[in-house]
Amino acid sequence: MKAFSLGVGSGVQNIWRRYERQLERRPVLTQMTTSCLLWATGDALAQRLVERRKLHEMDARRVAATAVFGACFMGPVGHFWYSGLDATVARFLTPGTAAFIGTKILADTLIMGPAYVILFYAWGCAAIDGSGVEGFKKKITQDFIPTYTAELAIWPLFQALNFSRVPVEHQLLAVNAMTLLDAAFLSWARNQEDWVATATAKFKAWQGGNAKPAAA
Repeated sequence: MKAFSLGVGSGVQNIWRRYERQLERRPVLTQMTTSCLLWATGDALAQRLVERRKLHEMDARRVAATAVFGACFMGPVGHFWYSGLDATVARFLTPGTAAFIGTKILADTLIMGPAYVILFYAWGCAAIDGSGVEGFKKKITQDFIPTYTAELAIWPLFQALNFSRVPVEHQLLAVNAMTLLDAAFLSWARNQEDWVATATAKFKAWQGGNAKPAAA
């Protein structure tokens, strides 16, 4: 068992070293590939675990379109956003200080956060369900505020840890790892007519199923 554990550990280290070499040689392409794989996995998880689809019911086109969003938006934009954000804030504040980290969190929350939600919804309306401009307007009007609010419950705290503990070159990887869950949520939410109403109904049904019968 010990030899097996050592072998697994060595294998993980080798993969990580290869990843770092590729990140150094081809940073944007490596980030695009990683984002592509994680966003595709996130949508697949949404379909399988949240929407309870069987394998033959999976929407492969939706998985592919979500993967393209990860590759073409989160990969390159995320790469330049995190490196540029760090360099810009470092011009005015001392790296590593509470003010430095807090400013980065605030900028990420107010700029990247809403852009990320809006562009994902826009991409979905254009490339996934084909609802176009009218569908996008309806989706943003109805779902942007609750979706962004849900994102605020997770990302500022996560980014506090990310910006304070993770080297800049690996911050997008950390975000993408978290996005594995967030992409599942966003994919599910984007494909609901009204995700808040759907989630509320499911929660009430769960409460009803778990309610104890009243004592005689």
